[in-house]
Amino acid sequence: MKKNLCVLWELDPASKARCEELSRAFVGSPFLCTSFHPHITLGCYENVSSRRLNNYVRRFAKKIEPFSVKFDELSLLNPQRPVCLPAFDGKLKELYGKFHRRFDAYADRWTAKAIGLYTPHVSLAYRSGSLDPAALIRLTEAFSPFEAQVQGISLSWIRGENDYEILASYPIQSSQK
Repeated sequence: MKKNLCVLWELDPASKARCEELSRAFVGSPFLCTSFHPHITLGCYENVSSRRLNNYVRRFAKKIEPFSVKFDELSLLNPQRPVCLPAFDGKLKELYGKFHRRFDAYADRWTAKAIGLYTPHVSLAYRSGSLDPAALIRLTEAFSPFEAQVQGISLSWIRGENDYEILASYPIQSSQK
């Protein structure tokens, strides 16, 4: 069956908790949206076979090892979505290139390697409307650079705006040792 799917880099528990702290600082509440799932999107794919893409994700996960990323800044995307940006270098950049050797023709314009617009990030909030300046101040004050470990890769079905379902998750640990 063909669907719109995303492939996600899954972060270690401590890094997810750090992203959750930043999200709570931004919204100014101790409670998080129930759909908040800190991750780095590797690619979004339109009208692709979920079985074929899942098989590729599973095989890819077996060939790589966990790796670190450095979250070194905050930014706004789309144009009012607060995000935490990892440095796009090292393994994050290398594995993005390797993964997109297949299925890049199905990737959306934001994640396709061929188009060059990819900006790896963790979205910290999903609000519409104008940004509250106090929220940006809280977020900026709460942020300091941190290192995260990417420990898994998941396949997610995009059901609608801010609505998704994780279809499969795989730990990344090389079997080539």
